[in-house]
Amino acid sequence: MSSKMKITILSLACCNPSLAVSDQQYITRINEALGKTSIEADIEMVSGSDAFLGFKTGYIRKLWPLFNKYGMAVAPALFINKDLVLYGGVPTVEKLIEVIKNVNKSEA
Repeated sequence: MSSKMKITILSLACCNPSLAVSDQQYITRINEALGKTSIEADIEMVSGSDAFLGFKTGYIRKLWPLFNKYGMAVAPALFINKDLVLYGGVPTVEKLIEVIKNVNKSEA
């Protein structure tokens, strides 16, 4: 029996407030994607400030090489069970379903 999936969105809206709209869109789409699967998950939003200040450094460490290359375009970033799975923009519900199912299958 697998434990509940943990989905984390790393938001850089603290650095660029216009990204807050994307964060809300992301949460809505994740909830919609989960609703179309039988997978349960806890969803959390982590701000770039918390990540940079050390509260959630594991997330920023995984994203840092991409951030150095692409800058703010990597935001928002999606982590499932602390692994970076998507970054840069808000994916479609269909893409989220695909990613969530793939992670769930690989951890089953």
